[in-house]
Amino acid sequence: MINYYDRKSRQQFIAENLNDYLSDSILNIGGGGKKDLLEYISPKEYLELDISGEPDLLVDLDKEYPLPIEDNRFDTVICTEVLEHLDQLHRVFLELLRISNKYIIISVPNAWRGFNNYIKRVEYNGDSGRAGIDVGKYKKFYGLPLKKPVDRHRWFFSYTEAEYFFKENTKETNFTVIDIPPIGIDGISLKGKIIRKLFKALFGDDALKDWFCDVYWCILEKSNAK
Repeated sequence: MINYYDRKSRQQFIAENLNDYLSDSILNIGGGGKKDLLEYISPKEYLELDISGEPDLLVDLDKEYPLPIEDNRFDTVICTEVLEHLDQLHRVFLELLRISNKYIIISVPNAWRGFNNYIKRVEYNGDSGRAGIDVGKYKKFYGLPLKKPVDRHRWFFSYTEAEYFFKENTKETNFTVIDIPPIGIDGISLKGKIIRKLFKALFGDDALKDWFCDVYWCILEKSNAK
């Protein structure tokens, strides 16, 4: 699988790696308002929903309920790295189940990844703001900055907690979770591969995923899809 570094390259990642789940009818939630996914695919029907920018539907997911979309309306619903920003994560997740008629593509970040920044005292050095002032001191979306941040994650969970959440919350539904192999689990360099093997031997598979995988991805497939 190719890696991705921003919202645009994430759309390329979806198109190139998850093409089997991209139907002719797609709803992309939080796609960015630029329809980047359409640079790589050409579905018959495509709708983009977001809180800002110029999407087809401008919606605040935390405030608007139910979403202005009919039951089973789209064969594929995409919601990548959106749910963690919402107070109403659980409610919106149920909305995804209601709207999809076949597949749901979900990703959420592993907040535990990079926790060693706190241990090593490595400050955030990205371009989204000043560490500890505009954004978190050690992690962009967490911590207690001096100024109220423009955006932040509402939930702190690990890879395996996300894995558990989606599997348990679909047990009594007509959706089944299809896992995607954890990205970053094997490492790229020889040093990285050796470190991961040692870590797995010492602490097990779950700890390995929590410490080395940036994002949890899964596909939800509806059992009685039309």
